[in-house]
Amino acid sequence: MSRLEIPESLVGGDVISLITAGMYINPLAIYREYIQNAVDAIATIPYQSGRVEIEIDPVGLRLCIRDNGPGLSPEMARRALVPIARSEKRRGTDRGFRGIGRLAGLAFAQTVTFVTKSKDDDHVTRITWDDPTLQRNLKEHSRTDKAILESVRIETLPREEWPEHFFEVHVTGIARHAAGLVLNKEVVKAYIGEVCPVPISSIFPFKTEIEGVLGDDGASFVLDVFINGETEPVTRRFDSEVPLQGDRKVRFTECERVDIPVLDGNANAAVGWIAHSSYSGMILQDAGVRGFRARVGNIQIGDEAIFEHLFPEDRFNRWCIGELHIVDSRILPNSRRDYFEPGPHVRNLENQLRSVFRGIANRCRKASTVRNAERRYILAMCEMEEAYELAASGYLPIENTRSLVQKTLNQIEDIRNRIDILDGDTKIDLEKMKSLEIKLLNFNRNPVRPTVRGIPRSERMTYRKVFQAIAEVSDSPRTARALIEAVLERT
Repeated sequence: MSRLEIPESLVGGDVISLITAGMYINPLAIYREYIQNAVDAIATIPYQSGRVEIEIDPVGLRLCIRDNGPGLSPEMARRALVPIARSEKRRGTDRGFRGIGRLAGLAFAQTVTFVTKSKDDDHVTRITWDDPTLQRNLKEHSRTDKAILESVRIETLPREEWPEHFFEVHVTGIARHAAGLVLNKEVVKAYIGEVCPVPISSIFPFKTEIEGVLGDDGASFVLDVFINGETEPVTRRFDSEVPLQGDRKVRFTECERVDIPVLDGNANAAVGWIAHSSYSGMILQDAGVRGFRARVGNIQIGDEAIFEHLFPEDRFNRWCIGELHIVDSRILPNSRRDYFEPGPHVRNLENQLRSVFRGIANRCRKASTVRNAERRYILAMCEMEEAYELAASGYLPIENTRSLVQKTLNQIEDIRNRIDILDGDTKIDLEKMKSLEIKLLNFNRNPVRPTVRGIPRSERMTYRKVFQAIAEVSDSPRTARALIEAVLERT
């Protein structure tokens, strides 16, 4: 039996591509990764106000992200920023814990440089990952770890004018295909406001309620992010109204709390909220708020469609606004951060969310039923008023006029019964309908009929029978009346 030959390196060089270009589809994800690392660092300092400053240089094809976290000593920097997929962060507690997110910039740029200093150190550490050098060394060396060590540059810089403690990421040589997103300030601001843990705008009517739902743990952690020296930090993208297709806007009506209990105990696996509105249609995608979304450590997981498969009809997810903040450390984001690692706790989460989403779907269906009833009412009201005008015109025989009046009264009764079924949620003008009903009930046929005076008395009944035939084949009382009056003008 031949002895198994063990290769010199058990990890191939392609692993670098897998955890960079193979991991990230959206170039903007580099902001999520680096801001996520900033949050984990800042959260270790009690009472520290988190601050991140981003400098975007479209001309130089580069960006810089600096946070006011505790920074790293030279030893900690070497231990944390050189190894791959080895992290000292706490799994299930910290937002990032796999040790690969810091290389996200290499998926879209030539170099990623980390510059950091801790409070107790006099010098600054700079560690540079150079992708062209790394790729060349990976081809020349059989050992991946050796290729990495020869590609990563570690330097010690004099203190000079650096802050007392900080951490910076410099991403340079950004590829042209990614630059249109990564270096577009407005696009970056919108992405951070949608995904990252920044404050909710004060114009959102449920800001205080949501902060109460989230409590004081990691779900409510926020930091101030400033872009290119702006004095106002980026905020979440929620507004005072819900933007719908067709340039329509509707206001929020109420905020519902969502609690998802754990599978084994009395605690919550997740807490969240739903901002209800009139559910008048699909919310605009560009608004960056639609859909029931997921967050861990107040950082978004996946996108607006993350839970769409749990809705009775997936379209209803695009009609709602809400969030679920995972607080159970056993529910972990997967490595791509587009869903969760499978397991019984995720299945429990999904099963309970189905019930929540059925409630949203029922609201959407009821709102649709009410809107259809309102549209039918408007059309019916117009037709009934036209029927009354036709009856009052004296164009029709007396028995047909009475039949038209009774038919219209029956329509009113049918509408009233439908309104009762909808529990009064419609905006139907009941007073207008009641006024028309009274006119119909008190209807007295005018015997003078001035509109047919030009016709000999002996021919009037014949004309009225002809007019009745016109009324029967016309698509509406308005059309019938218009045709009748056209006949009279030519008589």
